[in-house]
Amino acid sequence: MKKIIFIAVSATLIFSSCTKEKAEPLTVGCAATISFASDIKPFLTSKCVTCHTAGGPGTGDFSDFNVFKSKVDGGSLKTRVFTLKDMAPALSPQLTEDELGKLKCWMEQGAQNN
Repeated sequence: MKKIIFIAVSATLIFSSCTKEKAEPLTVGCAATISFASDIKPFLTSKCVTCHTAGGPGTGDFSDFNVFKSKVDGGSLKTRVFTLKDMAPALSPQLTEDELGKLKCWMEQGAQNN
């Protein structure tokens, strides 16, 4: 009986010590052209412009394409979203893996206003 308990406890400890590493955001397959108007703007408007708007707590008015594009071109968007992963803050609407993938592809494709 002691042997069975020992095996059960050992197995539990071994399996509970395994960790799942967080997967990198899935990309949509950057071979497809990502459109700002149909792929990026909808989630930008519903999730980011809630703070990043004129007079809002976020830096920059993301309802203005040129302001948003300047954050992309300057590298701060990539740093905050993909490197530091501190955007969006915990209590704000979060981007899905699909949205992150689309954003990454759109940026890699030159961040066009298409």
